[in-house]
Amino acid sequence: MIEFEEANNKNIYYKIIQTATKYRDNRNFPIDEVVIADRKVNLNAETSEEMGGFFISDYDHIFRWLIRGDTLCEVKIPEGSIIYKTSSKNGIYIADRIILTNPKKLNDDLAMILYENSKLPEESYFRALAACAIKGYSKTIIKVINERVNNQNVVACIEEFNAFCQRREEEYKIDTFNLELVKNTLTTLNNIK
Repeated sequence: MIEFEEANNKNIYYKIIQTATKYRDNRNFPIDEVVIADRKVNLNAETSEEMGGFFISDYDHIFRWLIRGDTLCEVKIPEGSIIYKTSSKNGIYIADRIILTNPKKLNDDLAMILYENSKLPEESYFRALAACAIKGYSKTIIKVINERVNNQNVVACIEEFNAFCQRREEEYKIDTFNLELVKNTLTTLNNIK
């Protein structure tokens, strides 16, 4: 079961959104406006699908969310709203209402900054590595591999990498895979093995 605790609604949080194309439900996230979730936060949720609300993160953990879009936004919690921190070690927060502000287009340089400031569990770095390959962030891939992958954990990395890519393909969450970079990254990982 997922556990929740109330978090500080004065902090700045982060969300990665899609702006180049619309979401599957034809919606966009407006900037500098209060956005209300279709479903309220469910504190009795047993799975992430049941949670409702908006998933957001803190700066230390936003690197793992790269796959979610093309724009990094700061998130403010509207006055009188509550934000909850989940029991996840990946810095997952959830709120019914948010205000997105200060949008920045994601690219390899910003991904590198987010990586350098991240504090994630090991397997989350392996998933984020797959996201970097899918998105075409080659400089960040090199840095993650050099700093996080070794012959003791490369098999786990390859498993997480492959599972992440397969899941994203099945979910149709992204418009294009950088297939060449995905294959090259996998080749590099296999060479470490």
